[in-house]
Amino acid sequence: MKIPIILLLYIILIVSGNYSFAQTTSDTIKTSELKELAIEYKRPKIIHKTDRVEFNIENTILSSSNAWEIVKRSPNVQSSGDQISIRGSQSIIVTINDKRVYMTGDELKSFLQSTSGTDIKSVEVITNPPAKYEASGSAVINIKMKTNKTIGYKGSVTTGYEQGIYSRKNIGTSQYYKTGKLSLFGSYNLSSGIYYNEIKEVINYPEQQQQWEDVLSRKNKRDAEHSYRFSMDYAVDSLNTLNFGIDGYSSKDNHALYNVPTYIYTNNRELQSYFVTQNSRRTPNSNMNYNLQYEHLFSAKEKINIVAAYTNYQYKTSQDVRTDYFLTDPHYQRFLTDNQQHIRIFTAQIDYSRNKTWGTLESGLKLSRVKAEYNLDFSRDTNGEVINDPLLSNLFKYNETVLAGYLSFGKDWKSWSVKAGLRGELTSVDGNSVNPEQKNSQNYFNFFPTFSLQKKWSENHQLSLSYGRRITRPVYNYLNPSKSYFSPNSYLIGDVELKPALSDQFGITYSYKNKYTAELYYIHEKDPTLQLTIQDNVNNILIQKITNIPGNSYFGLTLSTSLDPAPWLAVNLQGGPALQQADLIFSDGTSLKKEKWGADASADFQFTLSKASGLTANANFMFNTARLQGPAVVGSVSNLSLGMKKKLFSDRAEIALSVQDIYRGEKIKVTSDYKDQHNYYTYYGDSQRFRLTFKYNFGSKTIKAKEAKQKTEEQSRL
Repeated sequence: MKIPIILLLYIILIVSGNYSFAQTTSDTIKTSELKELAIEYKRPKIIHKTDRVEFNIENTILSSSNAWEIVKRSPNVQSSGDQISIRGSQSIIVTINDKRVYMTGDELKSFLQSTSGTDIKSVEVITNPPAKYEASGSAVINIKMKTNKTIGYKGSVTTGYEQGIYSRKNIGTSQYYKTGKLSLFGSYNLSSGIYYNEIKEVINYPEQQQQWEDVLSRKNKRDAEHSYRFSMDYAVDSLNTLNFGIDGYSSKDNHALYNVPTYIYTNNRELQSYFVTQNSRRTPNSNMNYNLQYEHLFSAKEKINIVAAYTNYQYKTSQDVRTDYFLTDPHYQRFLTDNQQHIRIFTAQIDYSRNKTWGTLESGLKLSRVKAEYNLDFSRDTNGEVINDPLLSNLFKYNETVLAGYLSFGKDWKSWSVKAGLRGELTSVDGNSVNPEQKNSQNYFNFFPTFSLQKKWSENHQLSLSYGRRITRPVYNYLNPSKSYFSPNSYLIGDVELKPALSDQFGITYSYKNKYTAELYYIHEKDPTLQLTIQDNVNNILIQKITNIPGNSYFGLTLSTSLDPAPWLAVNLQGGPALQQADLIFSDGTSLKKEKWGADASADFQFTLSKASGLTANANFMFNTARLQGPAVVGSVSNLSLGMKKKLFSDRAEIALSVQDIYRGEKIKVTSDYKDQHNYYTYYGDSQRFRLTFKYNFGSKTIKAKEAKQKTEEQSRL
């Protein structure tokens, strides 16, 4: 779908009815006050802090999209297809209000796509989390949601339509109610549509002197995705507060048809044979999170916080795969699989903080327990009869317990600020696979120190140093050693003996006038987990193997600034070079060391086209040069997106229009060319899209949001 830029500009002019730019010097654009309703319209604001960058998108054009698109546009976040990374590392923890989302990969993307941006206040990209945070992940992306703080009732209804290769739509509502002691919040979003992506793959098998080429067209239909959130705050008195929350995601009718024609050529490009695989899939899933929180204030500077959370996650994948072979020995093969995952997570933690003249002291304890079960049934079609194959069926169980404690101290004096912390985590894991028969039990203890030092030399100059140690435990289903077949010639296999990855991170940041920032960083990961593509040149099979590699290193410089070059224009710029190194050891004992220089950059422009009529516009451009993915090289990507937003009906409503990835710059190529591995694939995820969103606000009080409660750590490894 091609949307001419001139058409978008024409629509902006027609809707505005006023071609002159607004003359305002304020970063916050306030609408005219109504008797019963007032809404603040803001430009996205980037706030640099010692250990994180906060990206405020509340009431901006970007808030009309979904959480996945907002995360991709956040500072320091690089995106490539379905993957996101920070400073080159994909070991990222995603949390909502500091509570961990226990999903990864396609499941995480689907969940974030179903989360409406209208309920999001800001995104925090935390590159050096303090000791209070979980030690998991090289970085944390924290999505901060909105809750109501003022007395009364208000709400909103939002609907959106999106057109790419196929259409998608959503409708949602958010409701707020608050009395003197009780505060209630609820939101619900229903979405449906078709999510399409296409993978073109080329594999050179040297022993057979053949080249295999296939095109995987994946048409995923989500007929009804439900996401919801409920929160209740009750102030028992001025010193004691209770909070109860539920949030969840359910999609019971996900189905897809994958069509994969594969052509086999000789070295002379003569068609030798071909076959067609059709994979009919159903993937119903649900994720429910419950949390209870109690806070007691001993005084204005001393408090204790107790939190308990429970997650119940279920994911089922059933597929019927038929492959028809032509030209040479015409026949067909068919197999069916039923893979059920059930993961239950319980966490409890207690945090204490005390702020005195000599400094701020924080300490806490946390217990988490995980029970995961994977049940795979594999059946074959034998002469028209479906028969279970016990050699490829499996039951895998995994249990994990983590006991953690931390202590941190912070002090501000004169022009100095220091914060140091130490976290210890005792981990016990037990994995048991029936077929293949494998067991793995591990018990290990790790210390995770954190340190940050900041010096303000003058009003214009500020320098800070930081260090942190982190751990990335394997995603739960990566530990499953079952072979998950996609076709007769490709499967994914995990490893029950995967080790956790440890990383050390160093940073030096210089800030000038709180507007220009330069950050130099170095990260070293030991034993990171990687999905390695391996071609079996004897049996002509492509294997996606989950494994540890010896290490990764990242060294780079990030430059950023936020400018107001004109009263009607705000600009956010970010970019810089980076060096990535990867160490690998293969099954035959040989090793490989690869390194690659690269760069990334983004430019975001916010326009106030008409203050009187409440018309704003946005233009965003980003690019990432080629980077390493283990031994493979991921090609460069870029994206140009435009949007606008208009207030309607005396500020009670708003309409937003956007066009994303205008020239399909997010089409990527991944190449493996080392030893006897010679393959590449291209991926396009239907990123070129047109979106129209309408939101109507109602209620009798001024809308003002506060930060909501917080999420846990284990939930993002699903």
